[in-house]
Amino acid sequence: MNKFSVALAAALLLASARAGADVSVQADADRTSLTSADQIVLTVTVSGDQASVPEPKLPPMEDFSVYDSGRSQSISIVNGRIASQVAYTYVLSPRKTGRLTIPPISVDGASRPTAPIAVVVSAAGSAPAAAPPADQPSSDDDQPQAAPRPRGAAPAAMVVASVDRPHALVNQQITLTVRFLYSQDARLVGNQQYEAPDLTGFLTENLPPVRNGTTMIDGRPYAYSEIKTALFAIQPGRLVIAPATVHAQVLRPESDPFGSGFFGSLLTAPQTVALHSDPVVVRVDAPPAGKPADFTGVVGRLSAKAAADRTAVKAGEAVTLTVTVSGEGNMKSIPEPPKPNLSSARFFDTESSAQTTTVGDRVGGSKTFRTVLVPRVSGDMTIPSFRFPYFDPARRAYALAQTAPITLHVAPGDASAAAATATAPVSEAAPGVTAFGDDIRYLKTDSDAHRPSRALAAFADLGPWHAVPFLVLGAAALADWRRRAADADPQGRRFRDARRKAEERLKAVPALAETDPGGAAARVDEALAAFVADKLGVPAAGLTWKTAREGLRSLRRAPSDAALERLGSVWEEADLRRFAPGGGAPDEVRRFAEEVVTLIKQLDQEIAR
Repeated sequence: MNKFSVALAAALLLASARAGADVSVQADADRTSLTSADQIVLTVTVSGDQASVPEPKLPPMEDFSVYDSGRSQSISIVNGRIASQVAYTYVLSPRKTGRLTIPPISVDGASRPTAPIAVVVSAAGSAPAAAPPADQPSSDDDQPQAAPRPRGAAPAAMVVASVDRPHALVNQQITLTVRFLYSQDARLVGNQQYEAPDLTGFLTENLPPVRNGTTMIDGRPYAYSEIKTALFAIQPGRLVIAPATVHAQVLRPESDPFGSGFFGSLLTAPQTVALHSDPVVVRVDAPPAGKPADFTGVVGRLSAKAAADRTAVKAGEAVTLTVTVSGEGNMKSIPEPPKPNLSSARFFDTESSAQTTTVGDRVGGSKTFRTVLVPRVSGDMTIPSFRFPYFDPARRAYALAQTAPITLHVAPGDASAAAATATAPVSEAAPGVTAFGDDIRYLKTDSDAHRPSRALAAFADLGPWHAVPFLVLGAAALADWRRRAADADPQGRRFRDARRKAEERLKAVPALAETDPGGAAARVDEALAAFVADKLGVPAAGLTWKTAREGLRSLRRAPSDAALERLGSVWEEADLRRFAPGGGAPDEVRRFAEEVVTLIKQLDQEIAR
């Protein structure tokens, strides 16, 4: 089945769907009673009668730290109507104890937000909160490493899920492997659609790329496609990885009145089948006894370093302190290290950034913390080591990564700068330490002004008209410089004007959709392809999604993975609407055009930032 046939079939389904779409949202928490050391798994499910549904809008949650744990999506087509459901998973860590509330969560297009969820958080070490069923003790019989293969003869196609370790610690990497195996007898056509399993209770990291190969099962050759995902359990207990699903199309022979042969190969109809893996059970243990008091749950292997942008500074001047921790493990879970308690310096808020890398299916990377400190007094000041305790599974013991101390040589500051920078006096001066400001600085009066200052003030009193020639000359010079720069860089001008041109193309879509929905859908598809082509500097004719995705990823300022995933979904829907008879209902075409405008703005901001 070629691309045109697939697009035509999907377009027919779009043409028969309703013009309007109902969107609903629901929020569920795996627990409502816990201690401050536990976490909540919040699942937000968005459903709608359309191919794609909007993402939920999380409100500010001052009582919780929120982490994104991925999403799973399913699409169904019943009697020509498309319905989709996306489950977004978040992990919430309480920041305080007491009666807390998860506020309502809204979605564009939904008639009402979710109901608030009341949560009771007790202090760590008190009576344990009610645990979900997944935390019940498990026996050794519930530790299969891989889903068992069906008994008897191996089927023509199957899905098998396995993990590299059935027994792990909280926050230790577990590699999930899902294989779609098929033999020559499977009679597959078209593309297969992978539906990721429900991974509630885990933080996830994708391990690209999709790998293909061949293997033998019971003397029968199979080809396979393999997807791997790194999992990090967020709670101890017996966790179940739900079945993974592959939707495939197979040829089903129909009755042939002329017998087998040429007509027999034509009279076949594709049939969609869903293949499921068996669930996989993993037993997760809490960190072993003997952990350090400042242990934060990191499992892997770490190293740390700290540096200051300068070590010789005057009192009252700012110093940028950078602490970097790197290694193997879930780097995103490393919290900010506590700031040293130094009365001779003031610390400001910390900014953090994480970078994830994969080497041989093992997740690692680095996390960097940057803060600014201002010495308040002169003299030598030592910034102590920053500690990052972790559990090393290879040695089965706790270890410590720490930075080397940093010594700053602080010289006395200017007395005039003291009043502007000193915010609190030093109660007790240490030997060799000199305070650099202790009084109010007075403003100078007009009588203290110098003669050049008075002359400049008199010249300014002449009025603003004497500046007009200079402004005209400056504007002309600026316009000429911008024109020359644009003429010298046509590729850059095309890159910068991509968003403006795309929005101009899409302005006519709402009016055109009333009289010619098909032409309006084609205009949306052309505007999206032209925008990406202008950003990449390539012709828009013949541009495919694969070429566009590779080109965007190769940009020096590439868009995020989430933006690329959304662009791929919109790109596919644009192709389908372009081949649909009539382009679909006018309301649907206008809604889709607005979605494309929003996506183009997001991509332009991410690529240009």
